Amino acid sequence: MSASLTALCAVSPSLAVGQTPTPWRTARQEHLWLATFVDQPITTRWAFLGDVQWRRTNEGDNPQQLLTRGSLTYRITPGFRLGAGINYVATAPYGELPSARPLRDRQIFYIAQINQKLGGADVMHRYRFENRWLADVLEDVSGKDSLSASRFARRARYMIRGSRPVGGLALRRQPVLGIVQNELFVGLSRADRGVAVDQNRFSFGAGLPLSTTKRLDVLWLQQWIPVSRARASENNGTLWLVLNHTGKARQ
Repeated sequence: MSASLTALCAVSPSLAVGQTPTPWRTARQEHLWLATFVDQPITTRWAFLGDVQWRRTNEGDNPQQLLTRGSLTYRITPGFRLGAGINYVATAPYGELPSARPLRDRQIFYIAQINQKLGGADVMHRYRFENRWLADVLEDVSGKDSLSASRFARRARYMIRGSRPVGGLALRRQPVLGIVQNELFVGLSRADRGVAVDQNRFSFGAGLPLSTTKRLDVLWLQQWIPVSRARASENNGTLWLVLNHTGKARQ
């Protein structure tokens, strides 16, 4: 039986080749992300968290995503708060592994955030659970856009971020911060990419104080995204510029 199978493969090499899966490949792309983050206390316990992000690919030449997000948080104890919010993400087909159509992602999410001091560093743990309604952008014969029926998905995210003053460096009499963070995304359903771990973001850089309430973070972000439909993954290098506003706590 073994000899017969060997002879068959020799006569028809395409049969043996056809049984070999396509190798998994990596697409390396360069992005530019611009963002602003707001953390504004409303009362001694309640605060507003929000951000707007404009993401471009091909070194900023082509659109990638537009994101707007807002939430209310409640401080349970010093260093620990819970919250909930909404998020809207518009994603365009981009790069070497483009999706078939633009995507709209509407979310209701819940967050838990823990801040602590470890030595001379400030460490933040953030947990986020997202309920997502995903819809493709369709174009009819007249050229007008419409949305497909939504498909529901859930996703969990965990981010750890550490920051501490860099030596004696200061700007406007405030310390320059060194920043390192990592965020892991885990899909809890098959509606989006069909894999469990569907993204990881590692970033590092510097936080430059602009005033007592504002800081500019200049970060390099390495983003990994598996794309199972193409048996490939994105490994994207991203320059991420973030303008932060942290309001003064209400007394």
